[in-house]
Amino acid sequence: MALIRAASLRLAVRRCGCASFSFLILSTIVLSTKPAVAQSSADIFAAIEDSVTEAVEKAERSVVAIARIPIAPEPLERQRARNQFGIHPDLGANDPLAPGYIPKNPGTGILMASPDNPRLRLILTNYHVVKGGQPFRNDGIIRSESRIAVRFSRTQAAWATIYAADPRSDLAVLAFDPSDIESAPADIPVIQISDDPRVRKGQFVISLGNPYAIARDGSPSVSLGMISNVSRFPFLDAPIDQETIHHFGTLLHIDTRLGPGASGGALLDRDGDLIGMTTSLAALEGYETSVGYAVPLNSSLRRIVDDLLRGYEIEYGFLGVVPGDPQDVEATLISVKRKTRGVPISQVVPESPAYRAGLRRNDIVLAVNGVPMFEKTDILREVGLLPPGSSGQLRIIQASSGRQSSMYVPLAKWPRRHVDRIIVSNDRYPIWRGLKVDWPTSRSRHFDYDRPYPRAIVVDRVEPGSPAEIAGLREGDLLTEAHGTDVETPQEFLKAVASANGAVQVRLIDGSREPLIRTIAPSR
Repeated sequence: MALIRAASLRLAVRRCGCASFSFLILSTIVLSTKPAVAQSSADIFAAIEDSVTEAVEKAERSVVAIARIPIAPEPLERQRARNQFGIHPDLGANDPLAPGYIPKNPGTGILMASPDNPRLRLILTNYHVVKGGQPFRNDGIIRSESRIAVRFSRTQAAWATIYAADPRSDLAVLAFDPSDIESAPADIPVIQISDDPRVRKGQFVISLGNPYAIARDGSPSVSLGMISNVSRFPFLDAPIDQETIHHFGTLLHIDTRLGPGASGGALLDRDGDLIGMTTSLAALEGYETSVGYAVPLNSSLRRIVDDLLRGYEIEYGFLGVVPGDPQDVEATLISVKRKTRGVPISQVVPESPAYRAGLRRNDIVLAVNGVPMFEKTDILREVGLLPPGSSGQLRIIQASSGRQSSMYVPLAKWPRRHVDRIIVSNDRYPIWRGLKVDWPTSRSRHFDYDRPYPRAIVVDRVEPGSPAEIAGLREGDLLTEAHGTDVETPQEFLKAVASANGAVQVRLIDGSREPLIRTIAPSR
């Protein structure tokens, strides 16, 4: 009878919500003080315990340990000089793939399948875990400082390369050669992602990771906690060149301890499904190490993860405005005769998507896609998490009339800095006749907020000796027309030239280099 009761309780625990789970824990504590119901208390505790262990068993084989090993380590004499025992952490074994190897730069990763090839196994982790590692496609731009070792189990390990990396989301994906391990690619279990990754404060979570390289044998350590808050910020005073999308308030705050090495770990719900990825980036930037954070896998972040799994550069939405301080809202509403909360616009780029949609300086943005705006970072976050080419719905108060209205704004691409830190294995926009094009705002070096937004595409790269170079095109050129068709996006350009077999004429933007018309011959 007790077994039947325990089995029923296990089923109830899996099906119950967070409040019920909390009630079961509280009931266990209360009932354990009464001998007459001790057996019932034990059954409840066993059911909770079994539910957690089953969730861990479901996911732990999909969580791997990562080690970043410098290509040129310090001389052995120097290592021994600063270690009284004469042993350096990176010398726990001669072979970094050996089970006894103790890395100095540990991390965690999550095994996932490619969205376009379910048999292809890749590893999701944090960018800061593998920064400086060898890229999968080495075109000579990225300088490798380290090698990356991945351990799947006590007997299986492999070298890995960076398949795609995006510093702005602090996410990266690793590739490895499946022939280096015993299992066939399709036999390697991948994590199951929750169908409903929505999270709430107070929700119980399970984390699997590699804190302090404790999982160097391939067995991740488990921790149980709850979600303390959502939409949290890490340390806010990061230099602009180190600012991530998470500095605008995307992170989950969890009460799980995350020591160095826990970054890239799996955050699971009670069913053992993935709802986020743990990160110690925020703690390393100034918070106590007892405070844990995780990147949620909601629809916006899932888009980023899927594109990294495809090997693409990550694109972020761009509205063409500079948000002002919310404290200035009242001053802009003097003529409106009412108070409200929102974010004013201090600058609108001429001819930008926002300008063309009717947004003007001093207009107040109340909401983006239904999300209320309270701080300038709210606009940067909600717009940035949308892909270029999509539309954002803005609810605004027009400064000129004081009227409230809604508008849909097609977004451009956020200007990226430090593109040398971005790693890709596949081009989102295929190279055509040696010409790689992108959005005109794709790179900060090609775009100026004080100049009108160009209705054109930018030449991002020209391959040496290609028909595009022979035609006289060079990086930074702005093209307004291709094969007789006006083009303002990379998709429009590729569609215009897709069926061209002979020479194709492109037009540079007026006022740029002469001649404006260039002819690109077919590839040999």
